[in-house]
Amino acid sequence: MRQNFEKKAKSELTADTLNRQLWDMRFSDHAAVAEKSRKLLEKCNKIHYRKGSAYARLNLASAGFYTSRNDIALKNLSEAMKWFEHNRHEPGYARALLLKGNIYESLGDFEKTLDLWLKAWKQSVESGDRETEGEACSQLGLIYSRLCNFNKALEFFEKGLKIREELGDENAVASSLNRIGMLLRQTKKYSESLDYYFRSLDIRKKNKQTSAIPWTLLGIAATYEEMKDFEKSLYYYSEGQTNSDKRCALQCMMGEGRVLSLLGDFKMAESKLSGSLRMARELKSQALVAEALRALANHYEYSKQPGKALRHFKMYLKARESFQSSEAQSRLNNIEVAHAIERSEQEKEIYRLKHVELKQAYDIIEEKNKDITASISYASRIQNAMLPDPEEIKELSTNMFILYLPRDIVSGDFYWFTKVEGKFVLAAGDCTGHGVPGALMSMLGISFLDEIVNNRKITGPGIILDELRTEIQKALRQKGKEDETRDGMDMALCTLDIGKRILKFSGAFNNLLLFRDRELTEFRADRMPVGIGADVQKSFTTQTIDFCKNDMIYIFSDGYADQFGGSDGKKYKYQRFKETLSHLSPLPLADQKNRLESEFLKWKGSNPQTDDVLVMGVRLWQ
Repeated sequence: MRQNFEKKAKSELTADTLNRQLWDMRFSDHAAVAEKSRKLLEKCNKIHYRKGSAYARLNLASAGFYTSRNDIALKNLSEAMKWFEHNRHEPGYARALLLKGNIYESLGDFEKTLDLWLKAWKQSVESGDRETEGEACSQLGLIYSRLCNFNKALEFFEKGLKIREELGDENAVASSLNRIGMLLRQTKKYSESLDYYFRSLDIRKKNKQTSAIPWTLLGIAATYEEMKDFEKSLYYYSEGQTNSDKRCALQCMMGEGRVLSLLGDFKMAESKLSGSLRMARELKSQALVAEALRALANHYEYSKQPGKALRHFKMYLKARESFQSSEAQSRLNNIEVAHAIERSEQEKEIYRLKHVELKQAYDIIEEKNKDITASISYASRIQNAMLPDPEEIKELSTNMFILYLPRDIVSGDFYWFTKVEGKFVLAAGDCTGHGVPGALMSMLGISFLDEIVNNRKITGPGIILDELRTEIQKALRQKGKEDETRDGMDMALCTLDIGKRILKFSGAFNNLLLFRDRELTEFRADRMPVGIGADVQKSFTTQTIDFCKNDMIYIFSDGYADQFGGSDGKKYKYQRFKETLSHLSPLPLADQKNRLESEFLKWKGSNPQTDDVLVMGVRLWQ
């Protein structure tokens, strides 16, 4: 009996050791990881070692992901999570969440990715798994950079770097330095970007990371190219082609060709760019083929060969179309697999709840959900009652529209307006969060604005925001300490003196747009919130604007511009938003509102609404 116990314990220890080794190999020999993990899974199942089976499944999922087999990855993750969900203290739980996030990131579902990576990060912190915490921070930085939240991206990249430095994992440190360098290059902070790239390069040379060095050289070269320091750019593009894999060598050669073309060395440029095109075709990468064709088209345009430029540009468009179609089909197949797995998991869970041991608990949860929904619906009625009615002010009701689309039942966005001492005061607020937390903040904002403007008779926009900030800080007991809540709101606020044709504006992050005959003038807000901010607090500024009859002004939250959608699943963005408003600004107000809403819904499509949406438009009158 004792011998059998010792034999099983030894087998389990061996399985644990091998699983750890296979996890450490996940970035290198994927085929070996997959094969060894399958064999280990069979052994663990045979001796009924569930922990070993779960980790073997996790390694199989990792190998599936890194070989672009998301179907295999998701199926194995689903099985592994059956054990990890009941053993969340295990490092594998956070790793599984992180890997699942990687999969959804590859599918373009950034909202789900962010949710999974945040959970992985929090879990790794709770379990004390510093290695996974560092990786989670690095991944979170990547997703925030994809979402164009560069400040948040840098915050997580730096957190990941600090952890990896504390662990003494120099290779991981180099990877973090590289990502920070990339982010700084994206934000045009070239000098800082180079500093991080060169620090990464030093480590990689010291540790003889032969395969990683060329990718750092590529980043350095691209930075110098953007700085127009072409001599250094050429040097590093050339260096990056030594000991590099084909993809890196290709991109270095393409960069070299682009720079040579800009310098007027057309013969050598054509040779390099044609070579990169051949390599892209050998790799059967339509994305790289399209990129190389575009570079060649630009080259022929620089070298005054319009016929060849046009021909290569047409080839580029065709390659891009082919690439996007195949990518879309692949993504669709993967999404279908993912949804099928999730649906299966959900159905299993529902069956368990309804028909096994948790029927009573399930009923209790359902009842509580009803109560919660009813409470939130009632809160919505209260919130809507607090919002002003345009019909109460005739001049505004005939000269203003409001597009108000809460993401949830209640909203963190709110609009407010009044007439006091012959002046009209209007505000568009965007509170921290959405749903119930945002709604609570919006109610505070409405109440305080009523007090400041209607009771105290303050009409200067900057002073109103100063006073509102003071009231918010008092209400939330904000004193600027590190561990306290940073809740508050962004806002655009303006005062209209119709008789004098004067508009006064002050903003907290949110700008004001004015169109005159479709020509845009943008008035920028102060870069600080109504609440406790990161910087030293200063008074809000007031801008005074002379307006003309029929000028069109807009104040708004960020929900419209931040909505994901369209054919590529990207953000609508402010530039497109401003172009839409320019097109709509001459139209009647009702038409503007209807078309804005129609455009938003068309762009959103089947995607979930990202945030609350608020747009206020006013046609100025005499």
